[in-house]
Amino acid sequence: MAHYSQSYDLFWHATQSFCHLCGNLHRLVDAHIVVKDSNVYLRKFCPTCGESMALISTDAAYYQQCNEYLKAPDLPEAHNTQVLRGCPYDCGVCPQHQNHPCLALFNITNECNMACNICYFSSHPGKGNHRSMEDIRAMLATLLRVESQPDLIQVTGGEPTTHPQILEILRYLKASPVRHLMLNTNGIRIAQEESFVKELKALGGGFEIYLQFDSLRSDVLRDIRGRDTHDIHLAALEILERYNLSTTLVCVIKKGQNDDEIGDIIEFSRRYRCVRGVVFQPVQEAGRIEAQGDFRITLSEIRQRVIDDVRNPFTAEDMIPLPCDPHKIGVGYAAKQMVGDYAQLFPVTGQIPKEMVTTHTGTIAFEQDRAFIKTIIETVSLDTAMGEAIVSDKIKQKLFCCWPSFLAPSDMGYEHVYRIVIMEFSDSYNFDTTNIKRECNFMIEPNRAIPFSTYNMGIKFSQ
Repeated sequence: MAHYSQSYDLFWHATQSFCHLCGNLHRLVDAHIVVKDSNVYLRKFCPTCGESMALISTDAAYYQQCNEYLKAPDLPEAHNTQVLRGCPYDCGVCPQHQNHPCLALFNITNECNMACNICYFSSHPGKGNHRSMEDIRAMLATLLRVESQPDLIQVTGGEPTTHPQILEILRYLKASPVRHLMLNTNGIRIAQEESFVKELKALGGGFEIYLQFDSLRSDVLRDIRGRDTHDIHLAALEILERYNLSTTLVCVIKKGQNDDEIGDIIEFSRRYRCVRGVVFQPVQEAGRIEAQGDFRITLSEIRQRVIDDVRNPFTAEDMIPLPCDPHKIGVGYAAKQMVGDYAQLFPVTGQIPKEMVTTHTGTIAFEQDRAFIKTIIETVSLDTAMGEAIVSDKIKQKLFCCWPSFLAPSDMGYEHVYRIVIMEFSDSYNFDTTNIKRECNFMIEPNRAIPFSTYNMGIKFSQ
């Protein structure tokens, strides 16, 4: 006789994944999204290993909210590959993919001046492979074929500042149709070479440093990076602050090591005029992972630590799913105003109705829709938050990734933006074919645009 068991989970929907027990990336397995005791799991069925459970969220209510924020897809303008085996084996990008490249990453070298214990690309000194300018031109051509007006290009590696033509590459990409250019770096060259920072500053507006910043504690840095980089990061921030070069702090979060520092890092970032916000990235099991035990942490756990910290003003309403990839990216935006040496933050995302962003066509090109901007200004009413002089007739639209970062009047700019982003990537543990089709971070190769997660997982593509 059929019966109800309180010990069983509640089925939500079906998908496909990889078995994280055997790690076989040549075969997808059936999986169910299920909820039990407010936790959300992937319940997988592997013919070799049997049934397994993978925790993907500790907040079932927020997971459901992510579904409500899902927007209609903004598709790539062209496809480089065909559907032969199905997702994810046709990456490149294939017609099944449901997102354009919001963030295009150019991996310009495998070389690095560090050998971190956690590195999604397994870079280290001596690995080499500096990409030629011919390669860079081919990569840009691939991106422009898929996305003729790129939102954001991030130059990465390896450590991109080790590339002998790094400045030439940055100038070349800055002259492209891209709206925003970022340099992903560990900060060593920035800390040691002021002339290099002057050249970076000369790139002008729309350029930003994506600075590795995992912890304020030496022991944690040695665990994650293999060395104490605290003084390097402080020296890099000192010179970036001197030149007011837009900077985002990027924190890889490892459970049991630095997850208790999330609030401290946000608080630390508010001391710097140049810092535009913090990105938290849970460890992705790809590349080199020298870690044991329970080191995984979910997006929902990081989000909870952000909103529980009484020192910052971000509430649950302010930390919301990003509409283009809601289960993997959470965002919160605030207006920033320096008072002495400390930033006052005024969150705005919680005041914008969900329908305004989930029904808007496009992602970053909000500046082209004046009616949309006017509506948000009226809705957010920043004049009540920061004084009557804040809102004026002439508006600058400053943007980042897939969300309007701040609707700034003529006397304000990008330096008055502050954002918290939580960006979770897929690996064999949390892989979900439904979500991977929405990934908007792409690694750009000369002939392919590959979702960041599948690129790093080492999946063998069919074409």
